[in-house]
Amino acid sequence: MREEGRRTRDEKALKHASIVPVSKANGRPSSVAVVLLLLLLSSCGYRFTPVGGIVPEGSRTIAILSFVNNTNEPYVDVEVTKAVVEEFLADGRLKIVSSEAADLVLKGSVTRFDMTPAGYTADNYVQSYRVSIGVNVTVEDVKTHKLIWQEKGLGSVFVSSYPVTLGDITSTKIAKEAALKNASRDVASTLRSRLLEGF
Repeated sequence: MREEGRRTRDEKALKHASIVPVSKANGRPSSVAVVLLLLLLSSCGYRFTPVGGIVPEGSRTIAILSFVNNTNEPYVDVEVTKAVVEEFLADGRLKIVSSEAADLVLKGSVTRFDMTPAGYTADNYVQSYRVSIGVNVTVEDVKTHKLIWQEKGLGSVFVSSYPVTLGDITSTKIAKEAALKNASRDVASTLRSRLLEGF
């Protein structure tokens, strides 16, 4: 009785998921059923793609060290480090671990923080600024002690801008911090793409 109830529930679940049961040959699911299962699992967040790009085969973990700030802008290194960690966590192909347990170690420094006026008021006051960030990055294979990737001047592709609110320092500061976070996220996305996809 329980077995029949379970079968009914399973059939309902299959119909709900828009998967039509495929006949089995020799007790094994057909290739169509396997493909459908893989598509269903991949849509649930499972990843079947191996680590690619320039990452050595067998590398599964990475340590991301805090970026060094070589600019005059305070906390830009903190924002970039945070954005890079979040980018790799979201991607999931390389697990973030300590440098002692890692296959790869990523090191970086923030070399450029540019704030350029993007607009002016009628009275020639700056109305908005554009923010862009540049970093130098290296990735080392811990086992072989070889540098597998090095790039200088990797920068934000999409320049973030923020408005200046005359007479309101707090609003301007909040807008600048948001622009810094956006530029940091863009640098992190570019870095992850170059390392894992090779472009």
